[in-house]
Amino acid sequence: MVNRRVVVLLPESLLQEVDRVADREYSSRSAFIRDAMRHLLAEKSRTEKQEKMAVGYQKMGPLNLELAEEGISQDMEEFDRYLDRLVVGEEH
Repeated sequence: MVNRRVVVLLPESLLQEVDRVADREYSSRSAFIRDAMRHLLAEKSRTEKQEKMAVGYQKMGPLNLELAEEGISQDMEEFDRYLDRLVVGEEH
């Protein structure tokens, strides 16, 4: 991977905070900024995926409800047959 030099303008107070953390926890200011950018990009990607999933769940909601209701209906029919067998005394 080729590194490229970029110029970024920051308020002095933000730069001081960056330098304070970079001095304590990173090998350089650049290392801190790279890590912060990766973290922010990962968070944005995660948020986008969550938003897409929410839309998908909303679109699939009616179908999922229909399938669940069909399943409950079938389960109730099987349960009724089971109860009938218990009452009559038949084995499975």
